Amino acid sequence: MSTTGIPNKASDFVVLEGVGVGPTASGLAPIDFIRHLPDGTNDTSAGSFWRVPKKSVLVVKEVDWQYDYAAAAGTLQILRLFVYNLTTPATQFRAFESAIVLSPTGAGGGTFSMTNGFPVSPAAWIGVDMMPGPIGPPSGLQHLILRGFLIAA
Repeated sequence: MSTTGIPNKASDFVVLEGVGVGPTASGLAPIDFIRHLPDGTNDTSAGSFWRVPKKSVLVVKEVDWQYDYAAAAGTLQILRLFVYNLTTPATQFRAFESAIVLSPTGAGGGTFSMTNGFPVSPAAWIGVDMMPGPIGPPSGLQHLILRGFLIAA
């Protein structure tokens, strides 16, 4: 694991894909994340969904997302990512926002890179929200991928 903020091993890179789950304690969208590994498998070491390992911090640097809702064609949609405390989910902060105007057919999305990114500790996790939404399914957020890396805590 890097102490400089630049990954020095392939295992320090993190690719997370948002997947639908049941209601969340954070009050945010029912989305959690799985980690994809370089060999095409998923990291299931923490159970079904991935969490930041102890003594590490995840730095999220890139976000890919796609939205589709024909009834909202031409409107502004804002993807918001929050970092929330796993023990006290009401303790949270907004870490990222991305706004798009949907096409005439109600589709949109993008890839966004951050200069500094945002950190997520083992005591926290990432919540998702769409404004005005809906989050979906079936209409709404279609894909959400986060990319980043692990550094020493």
